[in-house]
Amino acid sequence: MKKLKEKASNVASDLIVKKGAEKAERTVDGKGSKGTVQETKSGSAEGKGVKESGKAGTTSYSKFDFVPGEKIVFAENFEQDVIGEFPLKWFTNGNAEVVTVEGLAGKWLKLVSGLTLSPTAPFPKNFILEYDMIVNLPVKTSAIYPHWQFQIFERGDKAVKLSYDGYKLKNSLSYEISFQDQFADVTLTATENARVKIRTDRAKMDDFEENYGGGVVHVAMAAQDERLRIWFNAEKVFDLPLAVPINHNFNQMMFYSAKVKEGYPAFYISNVKLSEGKPDLRSKLMDEGRFVTNGIQFDPGSDNIKPVSMGILGEISKAIKDNNIKVKVIDTVCEEYLSQTRKLDIPG
Repeated sequence: MKKLKEKASNVASDLIVKKGAEKAERTVDGKGSKGTVQETKSGSAEGKGVKESGKAGTTSYSKFDFVPGEKIVFAENFEQDVIGEFPLKWFTNGNAEVVTVEGLAGKWLKLVSGLTLSPTAPFPKNFILEYDMIVNLPVKTSAIYPHWQFQIFERGDKAVKLSYDGYKLKNSLSYEISFQDQFADVTLTATENARVKIRTDRAKMDDFEENYGGGVVHVAMAAQDERLRIWFNAEKVFDLPLAVPINHNFNQMMFYSAKVKEGYPAFYISNVKLSEGKPDLRSKLMDEGRFVTNGIQFDPGSDNIKPVSMGILGEISKAIKDNNIKVKVIDTVCEEYLSQTRKLDIPG
């Protein structure tokens, strides 16, 4: 009986890890030079030789205030797409294909050149947008580094948008990255009613190659009314009070990569997720008496909480302290497992 209980407990722990863990921020230790991503030839991308990206640990995330959205509106990880092919329902005027990457689970969209547009999906007024990106730039090269642009917009005619990058959009938000030898410059532009609402100065990200090169960078955007915040991993690059167009109807994303030298695909993306904006934790706890989140993430195969969870944990802690709330934490994955074992008459 005791062994059965231990076995059930172990299986429950495995389920918690498998369902609760997301892909960690990682750097691929390929056989090439630093920053070189090795693609796999088979559909399996599981492998060794993976370490945490950059220097970011729990300490550096202590002021990380990003909170994931509550209701997912759109998600894409390319799992349904064929390796070596362009993903279904997406659009491009350049060169892109679905691949796997050595040392990383799942599939990635390799962007070599041109514009790539997502399927359309209505954005909530207040939204959270996230995606993972691998910046794969050659460390030693005499060539000019390619630049990267990401944009969200509305009412876009994809045929016109793909044929002419200067196509005017009514409302849009975009940021562009220019890469230098050891740093990167990021600029943000917003349009409202086809006029420029804001164009920022360059935000310099020092030691970009050391902290982000060759590894998975988690990009997060949070729009709350007109306020816009953007993070690269734990680093908040922008916090702008008047950037988001009023009464926007965003419904599409654009990823742009300038053409790079053959053999050096510069960018990969995956795990794109659009969700409704930051939940009101206080009202959830006070009025409904409960709060459910998928924002607390664990390292794969471990009970260690991932640093990117610090934002939601801080929000929960503040709501509890400010309102003197007593809480009970329930792991729904474990509860689901125990429910199933009871049906099978396995001692819990």
